[in-house]
Amino acid sequence: MSDYQPNGPGSYDQATYGRAVYGQQAAGAPPRRRRRRHPLVWLVVVLVVLLAIAGIGDQVAKTYAQNDIASQVQSAGLSAKPSVNIEGWPFLTQVLAHDVKTIDISANNVTANGSKIPFNFTAKATGVHINSSFNGGTVDHVNGQVTFTYQALDSYLGTAIGIPGLSGITITPDPAHGPNAVKADAGVGSVTATVVKTGPSQMTVKFGSVSGLAASLVGGAGSIPDQVIAIPKLPAGLVVGSPVATSQGIVIPASASNTTFAQ
Repeated sequence: MSDYQPNGPGSYDQATYGRAVYGQQAAGAPPRRRRRRHPLVWLVVVLVVLLAIAGIGDQVAKTYAQNDIASQVQSAGLSAKPSVNIEGWPFLTQVLAHDVKTIDISANNVTANGSKIPFNFTAKATGVHINSSFNGGTVDHVNGQVTFTYQALDSYLGTAIGIPGLSGITITPDPAHGPNAVKADAGVGSVTATVVKTGPSQMTVKFGSVSGLAASLVGGAGSIPDQVIAIPKLPAGLVVGSPVATSQGIVIPASASNTTFAQ
């Protein structure tokens, strides 16, 4: 019988040898480091999330305030709610400081209490100072304007004049006769008219003399009666100025300074 022992002491064991060599190599290799996220990365992520939340909250508060202002302006007598835009960001910072820089208000094709002609309206309020109770304040300056389009004037004046034979009238600017002059065209003849402010809340279209074919069109009348048009009451204490004939229509500027407002 042979004394050879394949697995005995001193014998060659390939598996054992391989494990030993692998163990030496593993022991001699530098340990693998686990990658750590830098604390600054987490801080940036948190700040971005907070800014996003703050931005959404600021926009929600701004939208609410704009809608509230629009409702207040409409309650003054407008037939529809105007568009309101509060400039500047962030909005809440302005509120906490009790100072809102600029508020833009606009409305198209609306009417107001006492007005028979639709009009367009714009206003810009600057320096809005909110009181400590957040229920009112003061405004440094408000500048705006009311615009009566020629289309609206045509429709109204064509029936308001009330002269037999005059079924329609077309108004266009007539700068050759002055900044507040217009031409009233009745189809076969025209007459120059001026638009002037004749009261705190009214303007008057004063027509010139009518002769020839135009006179026969209006039943032989020597002139077209002056037409008084009410200027709608404007919010924020705006005071209207003198009408001007522009390419868009009759524009009446309005302004106010150091006015107050309340909710």
